[in-house]
Amino acid sequence: MGEKKGNIDSKGIRLHIVYVAVLFFGLLCFLKIMHLVLFERGLYTGTSKECLDKTRDGWDTTALARDPDCKCTVVQNDITPTRGEIYDDQGRLLVGNYAIFDITLDGRVLMPNVYRKGQKEIVNDTIYCGNGRKISRNGEPAKVDELINELATAFYQMFHERFPNKSLRFYKQQFTKAIKDQKNALILRSSHVNDRQWITSDDTAAIAKLPLLCRKRRCGLHYDVFQMRIMPYGELCKRTLGMYYIPDDSEIAPRKYGIEAAFNDYLAGINGAQKALYVNHTKIPLNDRTDPIDGYDVNTTINLEIQNIVHTELQKVLIDQQAEWGCAVVMETKTGEVKAIANLRSNSDKTAYYEAEKNYALKAMVEPGSTFKLASLLAYLERTTNDTAKKYPILAHTFTRKSKSGKEYSYFKFDEKGRAEASAYPIEAFQRSSNVGIASMVFDKYSEENRSDYLNKIDSMFITTSFKTQLGQIDPPNILRKATDFHSYYNTCFGTGFTMPPMRTLVYFNAVANNGKMIAPIFVKSITQHDDTIAKFHAEVISEQICKKTTIARAKEYLRSVVEGEHGTARRYRNANFTFAGKTGTRDIWDEKTQSYLKNKNSVSFCGFFPADEPQYTCLVFIYNVSKKSSIAVKVFTNIAQRIVEESNTVNIQEVDRQNGRQMPRFNPIPSSQAGVLLSEFGIKAKQESKSPYIQTGFNEENKTFIKDFKYNGKAKLPDVRGMNAADAIYELSLKNYHVKIEGEGFVKDQTYYPETNTVVLHLSK
Repeated sequence: MGEKKGNIDSKGIRLHIVYVAVLFFGLLCFLKIMHLVLFERGLYTGTSKECLDKTRDGWDTTALARDPDCKCTVVQNDITPTRGEIYDDQGRLLVGNYAIFDITLDGRVLMPNVYRKGQKEIVNDTIYCGNGRKISRNGEPAKVDELINELATAFYQMFHERFPNKSLRFYKQQFTKAIKDQKNALILRSSHVNDRQWITSDDTAAIAKLPLLCRKRRCGLHYDVFQMRIMPYGELCKRTLGMYYIPDDSEIAPRKYGIEAAFNDYLAGINGAQKALYVNHTKIPLNDRTDPIDGYDVNTTINLEIQNIVHTELQKVLIDQQAEWGCAVVMETKTGEVKAIANLRSNSDKTAYYEAEKNYALKAMVEPGSTFKLASLLAYLERTTNDTAKKYPILAHTFTRKSKSGKEYSYFKFDEKGRAEASAYPIEAFQRSSNVGIASMVFDKYSEENRSDYLNKIDSMFITTSFKTQLGQIDPPNILRKATDFHSYYNTCFGTGFTMPPMRTLVYFNAVANNGKMIAPIFVKSITQHDDTIAKFHAEVISEQICKKTTIARAKEYLRSVVEGEHGTARRYRNANFTFAGKTGTRDIWDEKTQSYLKNKNSVSFCGFFPADEPQYTCLVFIYNVSKKSSIAVKVFTNIAQRIVEESNTVNIQEVDRQNGRQMPRFNPIPSSQAGVLLSEFGIKAKQESKSPYIQTGFNEENKTFIKDFKYNGKAKLPDVRGMNAADAIYELSLKNYHVKIEGEGFVKDQTYYPETNTVVLHLSK
């Protein structure tokens, strides 16, 4: 009994000891808290005199900044806002945000785990690879090497096309550094300037299936996340949409251009800030925080369908003609809204064309050639009430000019070698694009000895003045105004001997189409945030009326005659389905090395508007360094115009068709050989002789469905398979030995070619 009582007393004593110990430690904690609150509060809030506040001006000149024992610092970390996005005129995303990653493997996490069990020290050097796979670091060195080789091979196979400078040996070295040496190793870093070298969430998902890296904890795998800009439609309008990239590395030049740069103040948003305290290498977030303000969205004037048409049609001819570069712009005549702009340059072997670094349409200084004859025509018509009263020399002519001393000089000029002099009315001279004729017309109405009168006239029509756009200044023509020689005057009349940006030509052609009202092109029409409109933009009016309305009306007829007239240089492209008007241009390219014109290398252009009676769009096509003349530029123009008109008509036809019903089903392009089988299923008998390997449905004038050829060029180096179903598109591209990848479902909406891997990516849409 006494023994039992002794046990109870012993337990009671132990409980009292535990109670007293807990109370004692609780008291110590309370005292420590009170000490921190009363005596070290400033240290842990960053307000102590012992803390170096790096958020204050002049902090680097204080005594604490020079104190090597300072263990308390206050810093401010910027919180980056989400950058605004860029949309087309229908609200479709053109530029958005996209997460990319850098991959790091921290081998320090893989260090052996050392712990004690009683008096014995236990070292666990097991590498846990996931899925039950374990490797002893010291006991199974061959398996460690096998793991490294397996990971290195997997990364090499996954990334070698995108990162060709990273060899299998490189990956082995980095994984060896992490796994064997237990150090922090950077495996791969995404490029911030080359979207082909982005590591995406698809990549991280694949990496998460690899041994060791599949573990969610204690594998050492880290991803540094960066928000990058992505263009869902690839090369479409890429140069004009632009880039705004300020690298951390001072050795890499910033890349700022296009809408991204011009509207950066709207897109960028405002940085937030979060203050943090570092005490003894421990980070403590402070309450002093400013939330970021996200960037606004930019709504452009670009229309995706028209942009796709312009890009594709220009690219086709550039590839076919092996041109150096080319640009094309479509502008809405009344509003000045740029609906499409393409600036394409060839790769080294001219097998593919990409959006160039330079915005040729706005910045390329090129000789305009015969498109400038419209300027001379306007100057002539301004001083001519009756343009059918007099004929002028064409083909060849000897001009005479007297010097100040009265001595007479002769200058023989010709349009074509070996042709005798002829004469024609102004409209025929314009149709023929006669240099002799246009110069003769100008000399007749303006001083033949002094061209300042002529230059002052075209200046007054704002043809030779500079103007601003949302993407920067458009420079004026660099005409040598002080030149007094005959040749300079003669050449200026038809766009030779000086240079100007192609956009300058488009703007004054558009003024003629717009009944004399000249407006600057506009690329962005509004800034929005969610459903709120922050700002709206309208085209700047350069001149309400550049010249007399009667001059504009007659000039339109001249431009139309270039297409419809008997001698028109664009007459072969006259189209019964739609009307258009414009002017051709061809110029030999000036070679700085030889200081002469290269007769076998031309820059060609066509600028005009459509429809001719009520212009809706004005379009410019300029192609540089080709052997042929301006007809190829007219071809691009007419293809663009016809497809835009068809696109517009298709919408109307479909609306009518839904109301009236139809007997024949609509279908996308299918092999011609399958037509009979398809139509028989609907009880339709049709005999169709097709010149194309593919057919599709179309509409006749009565809005009835019929079968027509699908325009497919199987002889092209890179066939255009847009509109086809994925299976047929893959088949055709495979015949050309292209690697093919598909994105999405449905029919081919767009295609992108990557020459580095000889791969065509097909973008599908239902």
